[in-house]
Amino acid sequence: MSWKQIKIFTADAEQSVIIETNPERDGMVMHSIEEHDKKSFVLYMTLEEAETIGKELIKYADEMKSNGA
Repeated sequence: MSWKQIKIFTADAEQSVIIETNPERDGMVMHSIEEHDKKSFVLYMTLEEAETIGKELIKYADEMKSNGA
């Protein structure tokens, strides 16, 4: 399995998210880091869980756009 890391800056670059493979658990790891105080959160997920989370995020964002949020 190849290794890939993606870093995304959110909230005016105050928070970064790193998504990478987790071959030991046949899945993915998402690290969320607050840039100003370096507090972090780690989410381990299977590939199926990652797909479900991704679909739900897209669905929720679409609903928010439709409601004028």
